[in-house]
Amino acid sequence: MGCPFANYTFSQSGGVPRALQDAGARLLTPSHARERLVVLWCSTALGRRADARPPSRNFVARGKLRLLGSWLALILIAFAAVSASLAVDEPDSFDPGKAVGSEIQTYRDHAIPREYPAPARAWVYADVAVMAGLLITGMWLVRTNRSSRWISIQLAFALLYFGFARGGCICPVGATANVFLGIQHPELVGLATLALFLLPLVAALACGRVFCGSVCPLGALQHLLSSPKAKPLPLSLHRALLFIPPAILVATTVRVWLGCGFLPCEIDPYVPAFFQSHSLLQKLASLASSQYAEPVLILAGSSKTWALLSATLIAGWFVPRIFCRYLCPYGVLLGLFSAVAFWRRQINAESCLQCNRCVKHCPVQAIENARDGSVSVSPFQCVQCGRCHELCAHKSIATRGQLLKLNVDSDGP
Repeated sequence: MGCPFANYTFSQSGGVPRALQDAGARLLTPSHARERLVVLWCSTALGRRADARPPSRNFVARGKLRLLGSWLALILIAFAAVSASLAVDEPDSFDPGKAVGSEIQTYRDHAIPREYPAPARAWVYADVAVMAGLLITGMWLVRTNRSSRWISIQLAFALLYFGFARGGCICPVGATANVFLGIQHPELVGLATLALFLLPLVAALACGRVFCGSVCPLGALQHLLSSPKAKPLPLSLHRALLFIPPAILVATTVRVWLGCGFLPCEIDPYVPAFFQSHSLLQKLASLASSQYAEPVLILAGSSKTWALLSATLIAGWFVPRIFCRYLCPYGVLLGLFSAVAFWRRQINAESCLQCNRCVKHCPVQAIENARDGSVSVSPFQCVQCGRCHELCAHKSIATRGQLLKLNVDSDGP
């Protein structure tokens, strides 16, 4: 076999290939070391060469997000390993199946009832305040047509707070069933639940489905774990699948009124991921405060729920926001309010070149070609992610206020 470096030019000092010297110099440059690491990692994850062509800003941003997610996953795995290694032998606890009469009586005489304090009301106020704050900033990002990178950063924060820190239960999607139950039994619905349910609807009436694109923890997980090169579904299949969410909304109402449970919580495939992360954070907080924590790792959910989560994540890589588009019942209500929103994303027909870039890259396929050749945005399906505005070379896609400004400027001399 020949030398692999036979075609390279060697330097006079050390006999090291000059190509390798140049590559090492680039990697060791302080101003490019971190960016190079991100590009190399993202290139490996996406199956492309980092030196094929200069990476775009979105490419590097996605690499940073995936690198951050990898570090978080490694921290959780390390914490689970440390907690498992701290397992200690505990004395045999009381077993009612093997105990005799005297042991049972002794246990009853010396048993100390456990106290389970109610959650602090400060968390309830904090959840509502964070929800309102994220909705306000989300509307500002949409109205000012900011880059989708800022929307991704806000989604990452919403995922960390509502998804991981709060266990995914502070969510209007699940509150849909609670509010429908409150129609029959108003005393069972708290003001916080009602506020979490109504705030996104008010935001949708003002600026479209801002909650889906900037606040929802379910949408955040799908947004961050989807392929940037995902292809749209066939239009006929996409339109057929859009009938599933209204059917689930009707089924949710019927099941709640019949006392058969909360359907949105049962079909949510991301529950085990949120519950698991929430339990690990609680264990970490207990260890930090020198309180007792379970010495072993306890998995949240059954093997069936984890299998459903894995299948959904795999499908979501190829079909962006698969749960938001084809399963979420709350999205139907948000779409109805968004259809009559004050500020909606529209396309300026005069400046539009009909290049169809927005049609091909819309993650929810909310942009379609009409029969007359024009392009239109469906406010019912649009989640205000801002990707179409970035792709448009002439910025023909914007909110209604921005389009009015463009039309006024175009009427000038």
